[in-house]
Amino acid sequence: MYSVGDFVVHPGQGVCQVIDVSHQQSDSYCLVPLSKKHNTQITFPLAQEGRLRSVISQEDARSLIEEYPNVKLTVCEQKNASLEESYYKQAIREGSCEDVLRIAKTFRSRISQARSQNKRPSIYHQRIFKLASSRCLFELAAALQVSPDEIKDEFASKYGISLGIT
Repeated sequence: MYSVGDFVVHPGQGVCQVIDVSHQQSDSYCLVPLSKKHNTQITFPLAQEGRLRSVISQEDARSLIEEYPNVKLTVCEQKNASLEESYYKQAIREGSCEDVLRIAKTFRSRISQARSQNKRPSIYHQRIFKLASSRCLFELAAALQVSPDEIKDEFASKYGISLGIT
Protein backbone atom coordinates (compact mmCIF):
# COMPACT_ATOMS: atom_id res chain seq x y z
CA MET A 1 0.00 0.00 0.00
CA TYR A 2 1.24 3.46 -0.88
CA SER A 3 1.34 6.37 1.54
CA VAL A 4 0.55 10.06 1.17
CA GLY A 5 3.51 11.73 -0.55
CA ASP A 6 4.65 8.63 -2.46
CA PHE A 7 5.23 8.85 -6.20
CA VAL A 8 3.61 6.14 -8.32
CA VAL A 9 3.28 5.46 -12.03
CA HIS A 10 -0.34 5.37 -13.22
CA PRO A 11 -0.78 3.41 -16.50
CA GLY A 12 -2.60 6.22 -18.29
CA GLN A 13 -1.44 9.38 -16.53
CA GLY A 14 2.23 8.66 -15.87
CA VAL A 15 3.93 9.77 -12.68
CA CYS A 16 1.52 10.86 -9.96
CA GLN A 17 1.86 11.81 -6.33
CA VAL A 18 -0.44 10.24 -3.76
CA ILE A 19 -2.10 13.12 -1.93
CA ASP A 20 -4.73 11.17 0.01
CA VAL A 21 -5.81 7.64 0.85
CA SER A 22 -9.57 7.57 1.38
CA HIS A 23 -11.45 4.85 3.24
CA GLN A 24 -14.87 6.50 3.12
CA GLN A 25 -17.34 5.33 0.44
CA SER A 26 -14.81 3.21 -1.41
CA ASP A 27 -11.16 2.67 -0.60
CA SER A 28 -9.16 4.74 -3.06
CA TYR A 29 -6.07 6.83 -3.67
CA CYS A 30 -6.29 10.45 -4.68
CA LEU A 31 -3.50 11.04 -7.21
CA VAL A 32 -2.16 14.20 -8.82
CA PRO A 33 -0.35 13.70 -12.16
CA LEU A 34 2.96 15.58 -12.28
CA SER A 35 2.86 16.04 -16.04
CA LYS A 36 -0.42 17.95 -16.10
CA LYS A 37 -0.35 21.73 -16.15
CA HIS A 38 -3.81 21.94 -14.62
CA ASN A 39 -4.71 20.89 -11.11
CA THR A 40 -6.12 17.48 -12.01
CA GLN A 41 -6.90 14.87 -9.37
CA ILE A 42 -7.53 11.21 -10.09
CA THR A 43 -9.39 8.83 -7.81
CA PHE A 44 -7.89 5.36 -8.16
CA PRO A 45 -9.45 2.35 -6.39
CA LEU A 46 -7.28 0.46 -3.91
CA ALA A 47 -8.69 -2.76 -5.36
CA GLN A 48 -6.75 -2.03 -8.57
CA GLU A 49 -3.54 -1.06 -6.79
CA GLY A 50 -1.68 -3.74 -8.76
CA ARG A 51 -1.96 -1.57 -11.87
CA LEU A 52 0.16 1.12 -10.18
CA ARG A 53 3.88 0.75 -9.73
CA SER A 54 6.42 2.63 -7.66
CA VAL A 55 8.73 5.13 -9.29
CA ILE A 56 12.21 3.66 -9.79
CA SER A 57 14.85 4.20 -7.11
CA GLN A 58 17.40 7.01 -7.18
CA GLU A 59 20.18 4.52 -7.89
CA ASP A 60 18.28 2.95 -10.79
CA ALA A 61 17.47 6.38 -12.23
CA ARG A 62 21.11 7.47 -12.03
CA SER A 63 22.17 4.16 -13.61
CA LEU A 64 19.68 4.58 -16.49
CA ILE A 65 21.02 8.04 -17.26
CA GLU A 66 24.64 6.82 -17.16
CA GLU A 67 23.87 3.78 -19.32
CA TYR A 68 21.84 5.70 -21.93
CA PRO A 69 24.46 5.23 -24.72
CA ASN A 70 24.27 1.45 -24.19
CA VAL A 71 20.46 1.25 -24.29
CA LYS A 72 19.43 -0.92 -27.24
CA LEU A 73 16.76 0.20 -29.68
CA THR A 74 13.48 -1.73 -29.68
CA VAL A 75 12.23 -3.77 -32.59
CA CYS A 76 8.55 -4.29 -33.28
CA GLU A 77 7.43 -7.11 -35.55
CA GLN A 78 4.23 -5.29 -36.59
CA LYS A 79 4.24 -4.31 -40.26
CA ASN A 80 1.24 -2.00 -40.03
CA ALA A 81 1.90 1.51 -38.65
CA SER A 82 -1.37 1.55 -36.72
CA LEU A 83 -0.63 -1.80 -35.05
CA GLU A 84 2.92 -0.69 -34.31
CA GLU A 85 1.65 2.51 -32.69
CA SER A 86 -0.78 0.50 -30.55
CA TYR A 87 2.03 -1.86 -29.55
CA TYR A 88 4.29 0.99 -28.41
CA LYS A 89 1.51 2.87 -26.62
CA GLN A 90 0.71 -0.30 -24.66
CA ALA A 91 4.41 -0.79 -23.88
CA ILE A 92 4.64 2.79 -22.60
CA ARG A 93 1.54 2.33 -20.42
CA GLU A 94 2.70 -0.93 -18.88
CA GLY A 95 6.49 -0.88 -19.20
CA SER A 96 9.25 0.02 -16.81
CA CYS A 97 11.17 3.29 -16.99
CA GLU A 98 13.94 1.43 -18.83
CA ASP A 99 11.44 0.14 -21.42
CA VAL A 100 10.07 3.64 -21.93
CA LEU A 101 13.58 5.11 -22.25
CA ARG A 102 14.37 2.45 -24.87
CA ILE A 103 11.23 3.39 -26.82
CA ALA A 104 12.11 7.11 -26.62
CA LYS A 105 15.61 6.35 -27.91
CA THR A 106 14.20 4.19 -30.72
CA PHE A 107 11.86 6.90 -31.93
CA ARG A 108 14.53 9.61 -31.55
CA SER A 109 16.63 7.48 -33.89
CA ARG A 110 13.77 7.01 -36.38
CA ILE A 111 13.01 10.75 -36.41
CA SER A 112 16.70 11.61 -36.88
CA GLN A 113 17.01 9.05 -39.66
CA ALA A 114 14.04 10.54 -41.53
CA ARG A 115 15.44 14.06 -41.14
CA SER A 116 18.88 12.96 -42.35
CA GLN A 117 17.20 11.75 -45.55
CA ASN A 118 15.48 15.14 -45.92
CA LYS A 119 12.14 13.53 -45.16
CA ARG A 120 9.52 14.70 -42.76
CA PRO A 121 9.26 12.38 -39.73
CA SER A 122 6.03 10.45 -39.37
CA ILE A 123 3.45 12.10 -37.13
CA TYR A 124 3.01 8.85 -35.27
CA HIS A 125 6.80 8.63 -34.67
CA GLN A 126 6.70 12.12 -33.19
CA ARG A 127 3.65 11.26 -31.10
CA ILE A 128 5.22 8.11 -29.64
CA PHE A 129 8.52 9.90 -29.01
CA LYS A 130 6.75 12.74 -27.20
CA LEU A 131 4.73 10.32 -25.06
CA ALA A 132 7.71 8.10 -24.18
CA SER A 133 10.15 10.92 -23.48
CA SER A 134 7.64 12.80 -21.33
CA ARG A 135 6.84 9.68 -19.28
CA CYS A 136 10.54 8.94 -18.85
CA LEU A 137 11.46 12.54 -17.97
CA PHE A 138 8.87 12.77 -15.22
CA GLU A 139 9.77 9.39 -13.74
CA LEU A 140 13.50 10.15 -13.69
CA ALA A 141 12.79 13.59 -12.23
CA ALA A 142 10.57 12.15 -9.48
CA ALA A 143 13.14 9.47 -8.65
CA LEU A 144 15.99 11.98 -8.42
CA GLN A 145 13.82 14.67 -6.79
CA VAL A 146 14.66 17.28 -9.43
CA SER A 147 12.67 19.05 -12.12
CA PRO A 148 12.14 17.51 -15.57
CA ASP A 149 14.09 20.46 -17.01
CA GLU A 150 17.14 19.42 -14.98
CA ILE A 151 16.90 15.92 -16.47
CA LYS A 152 16.63 17.43 -19.98
CA ASP A 153 19.69 19.58 -19.26
CA GLU A 154 21.64 16.57 -18.01
CA PHE A 155 20.90 14.60 -21.20
CA ALA A 156 21.80 17.65 -23.29
CA SER A 157 25.12 18.20 -21.52
CA LYS A 158 26.17 14.53 -21.34
CA TYR A 159 24.94 13.25 -24.67
CA GLY A 160 24.12 16.31 -26.76
CA ILE A 161 20.49 15.28 -27.16
CA SER A 162 17.17 16.67 -26.10
CA LEU A 163 15.07 14.12 -24.27
CA GLY A 164 11.79 15.79 -25.01
CA ILE A 165 9.91 17.36 -27.85
CA THR A 166 12.05 17.69 -30.97
